[in-house]
This record gives sequence, C-alpha cells and structure tokens, in this order.
Amino acid sequence: MNIIYTDFTLKHNSLDIYVAGCSGNPHCIDCQNPETWDFNIGTNYNKKYYDYLRNRIRDFDSLIKNIMIFGGEPLDQDIDKLIHMLMDFKSFNKKVWLFTRYALENIPKEILLLCNFIKSGKYIPELKTENNIQYGIQLATSNQIIYKKGLDY
Repeated sequence: MNIIYTDFTLKHNSLDIYVAGCSGNPHCIDCQNPETWDFNIGTNYNKKYYDYLRNRIRDFDSLIKNIMIFGGEPLDQDIDKLIHMLMDFKSFNKKVWLFTRYALENIPKEILLLCNFIKSGKYIPELKTENNIQYGIQLATSNQIIYKKGLDY
C-alpha cells in the first residue's frame, strides 16, 4: 500500500493521509482526486514511513486531534496492510477517520473496529448538496453519511 502525500488541515485539526489506488469500475463521475487512482504512485507504507508520521505527529501533537485517511480508495488497498496501518494509527491516540465510497455493510468488521468515524457513500453528481454537514464535515452528496463508532454501528 502506498501513501501519495500527507497534509495538515487546521480547520479539522487533522493529519490527512492520501493512499494511492482506486479500482472503481467505473470511477466516480467528477472524482475530486483522479490523480490518486494509480496504485503504483507514492511511497510504500512501512516501518520507516510509520516513524516519519509518528515524528510529525509528535512535533505537532497539540494541533492534531484527527487522522483522516482519503484516497484513491482506502478499501481498495490490501486489507491486511490497511488494517496494519490503522492499528499503527491507534497508537497515536488520535481519532481515526476513513473516507470511502463503500456502503457500511460492505466494510470489513476489522476496519469498523479500528476507526472512530467512517464517511460512507459514493459520490453521485445528481445528489450534490451544500447542506449535508455531519460532525463538522461537509459531504458532497445527500446519500453520504458519517458513522461514528459507538453510536451508529
């Protein structure tokens, strides 16, 4: 599994992590990150990359409350590697968010247990809205939902 890039978002006090690869067939119309579809770009997530992230989080600990994982499509990755990465992230003692096009019932139970929040639902242009704000996150379409661990599943 490759990481394309990381970024800080002060609005959400988050470290944003973008994984490479999306096997959507077809891909979402008007995808906001088509450059992330290729599984072969970015840097391999391994011990060295984990150490890099740990140091960044330690350096900015008071600013980071959340780790948000985007894609590509996180659930199109090798699931064992994704689970390993999520387990690593739990050690940071931050809320872990996963953004996916998959419906909740199609998300492996192990993934559900390792995330505090999961944005679920495919982007459907016909359902575009400005009024779908959940847990402080503006969702693009009315079919999308954020599940919070302990409340919704």
